[in-house]
Amino acid sequence: MRLENRAPEETVNYADEHPLKEFALLVIGVLGAIALGAALLGFFAGELAARVPFATEREYARGIAERFEQAKLTPAQRETRDALRALAAKLAAAMPLPPEISVSTHYADEPTVNAMATLGGQLVFYRGLLHKLESEEAVAMVLAHEIAHVRLRHPAAAMGRGVAVGLVLSAVSIGAGRSLGGEAVQRAAVLPLLKYSRDQERDADQLALGALVGVYGHAGGAAEVFKALAAAVPGEGARLAILQTHPLTEERIARLQALARERGWPLDGPRTPLPPALRPAGAGG
Repeated sequence: MRLENRAPEETVNYADEHPLKEFALLVIGVLGAIALGAALLGFFAGELAARVPFATEREYARGIAERFEQAKLTPAQRETRDALRALAAKLAAAMPLPPEISVSTHYADEPTVNAMATLGGQLVFYRGLLHKLESEEAVAMVLAHEIAHVRLRHPAAAMGRGVAVGLVLSAVSIGAGRSLGGEAVQRAAVLPLLKYSRDQERDADQLALGALVGVYGHAGGAAEVFKALAAAVPGEGARLAILQTHPLTEERIARLQALARERGWPLDGPRTPLPPALRPAGAGG
């Protein structure tokens, strides 16, 4: 038997796949792993934060409440705030809230087209959105939606997820700097937060619609809210849903209409005129 040292073939180290394809698969795998890790971390951090006693959350948010309570309001602004609080109390009773959870409604006389729920059950309704709504039902849908966020402990969960994923992003930023790869990794980590936010909006929409029907007997006014919000930010139709904090308007309206039909709720009905305290200055009766 004769042994010989043969030279290896020149193509022995050639891969069957194009190197760019292998690189792309590697990048996709890394970003996918980061997104999955961020999603799991965000989920557990959010679940843990949402289980903190509401009294502790309210104490933590005392500064937010004091800032609004100490704001100097004109008599007209106080009337608007009190009208919103009365309506919020009616909706909270229809939801209803657990005994340990309560909400405090505030009015911000600012042009921002928005309303929000923050830690400790603090709700803020901005003049910019209030004056774009034409019925009490529409105002009630906004309030019910924000109350639903509080009832479902969404502000606490969102804070927990944000802190957890923020720590990951800080570590990534230190390691990757401001490189293109570092930015891609950060975007991959943020995507799960956006999904959680959209899921929270859908859950709050559903709970709010039930309260709206419970008070007024129909679902009229809900679509009006989302159309007003969409009109305030033109170009929504060109946006990718996966990159948004809220579901797109048409999806939200379609989901709520489907829910109303499924539960036998009237889609519309007699609208309640806005009380004077909730109308724009100078609006007629």
